[in-house]
Amino acid sequence: MRVLQLHHEHAGPGGAMDVLVHERALLEAAGHEVDQYTMPPAEQSGLPAWRAGAKAVWNIEASRDVTKRVRDFQPDVVHAHTPFPLMSPAVFRAAKGEGVPTLATLHSFRYVCVEATCFRDGHICEDCVGRTVKWPAVRHRCYHGNAAASGALALSLLVHRVAGTFDHSIDRYLALTGFARDLMVRDGFPADKVGVKANSVPEPATFPAEETTAGEPYLVFAARLVALKGVRTILEAWRRLPDPTLRLVVAGDGELADDVRRAADADPRIEFRGWLDQHSLTGLMAGAVATVVPSEWYEAGPPLTLIRSLSVGTPVIASDLENICADLVADEAGTTFRTADAVSLAEVVNRVWQGRREAGPLRERCRQSFERRYSPQVGLERLVAEYERLVDGPPRRGSTRADQ
Repeated sequence: MRVLQLHHEHAGPGGAMDVLVHERALLEAAGHEVDQYTMPPAEQSGLPAWRAGAKAVWNIEASRDVTKRVRDFQPDVVHAHTPFPLMSPAVFRAAKGEGVPTLATLHSFRYVCVEATCFRDGHICEDCVGRTVKWPAVRHRCYHGNAAASGALALSLLVHRVAGTFDHSIDRYLALTGFARDLMVRDGFPADKVGVKANSVPEPATFPAEETTAGEPYLVFAARLVALKGVRTILEAWRRLPDPTLRLVVAGDGELADDVRRAADADPRIEFRGWLDQHSLTGLMAGAVATVVPSEWYEAGPPLTLIRSLSVGTPVIASDLENICADLVADEAGTTFRTADAVSLAEVVNRVWQGRREAGPLRERCRQSFERRYSPQVGLERLVAEYERLVDGPPRRGSTRADQ
């Protein structure tokens, strides 16, 4: 199998890039050939606003580049991870014009929501779901607080919906959960084109005992330090917990990093580590009593932090949003609290903390959940099955591939 990956990089570290790298490694280790076409973050483009807006709607240069890459590499399938904002959905038409099947992984809700999060002004927002014209996003300046940029992305979604790109140039969408799939269908995407394939992560390393058990017990919160990740909720929950032994280790960076630093300065139970590499972070989770995932937006699916926690057998305390916690609850691999409710989170943390010495069976269930749903082998099998589903379909018009 020959796979061409497409991806528009983001300014900071993110799950989509991690998945792109991981899936390439999985495919190549299994004997498949992978090529990539990526674009740097929009913030590095140096383009004036009007040109950036035009590219977000229809990027002619990127389309030409993809056409050339397809002709040179002759892929069996083109797999886009994130074509937004500046690569634009026009790249799907370029690939389809060469007769190559296409699919898109839904790492966010960008095909439905201009901001990609279904989160606005501190709460869940579905104002644009089901609308062909995403006018609320422009009115609320959802993309970076900018009406023009929001309008450009809303226009991009409209143009490609009307032009048939989403219906005819993308053969398959891969949502990360059933919830995310249903949201896409509610927005008008064909139900038979939207499948479900969870992300996977690499098998964790074996960590030395001193790396995972040294010092006092602790819980971990690891995320981008932004409001929708529940930073303020977890800090408020800790203020409500009187137990002097209850430690929280925070890893990450972002616009609320100073809030975390101030909380750590005021409370010796909170330790701020900043941004950690993946090995260090996984080791930190391996030694934790639990990993806290207090996100206040749907997430595209279970965050990679949650999956990595399960990979090392560490239970998860998660917001009760269905898209995050449904499988966690079904597998009895953690527990939930009321989203954005610091009192509820404090109660759950206290309960988990008090029962930490009897968590052996729970940790076993966490690892079993990972092996069943998120392991590299499961991820590879499901990914290749999706590719084969497209490649083995009926012959496509205009194909330049040698095997048709």
